[in-house]
Amino acid sequence: MSSAKPTTTSANLTFFVGPKDGSKAYAHTTADPKTGKREGNSSQEERKVIIENLRGKEHTVSLDTTGFQYYKEPAKHTTFANDEEIKQEYYPETSELIKKLTGASRVVLFDHSTPESFPYPF
Repeated sequence: MSSAKPTTTSANLTFFVGPKDGSKAYAHTTADPKTGKREGNSSQEERKVIIENLRGKEHTVSLDTTGFQYYKEPAKHTTFANDEEIKQEYYPETSELIKKLTGASRVVLFDHSTPESFPYPF
């Protein structure tokens, strides 16, 4: 029996499907009180996809070809226990790294999650 770890797995993922008429997608933020659903003109579609283990092959993907990329750089901020510290220390550090990697002139970070952040006030 082989002890080799699998290099792929499959999963059902949900994808956004835009309006069929090509119009701009919208969704109301308030749900219908009777149905619990939010009105909008887009939908979702579940698809079975193959997910590949990229360990050791991180160099084969890039932001331009796959929409993500790997980059190793030790973070100066390491505690991640306080929202204000994260915003004051980690946000600027992360913004500068993203600018360096992508050539962006401006980065807007939002929606980090720490245990104190939940539940989000909607």
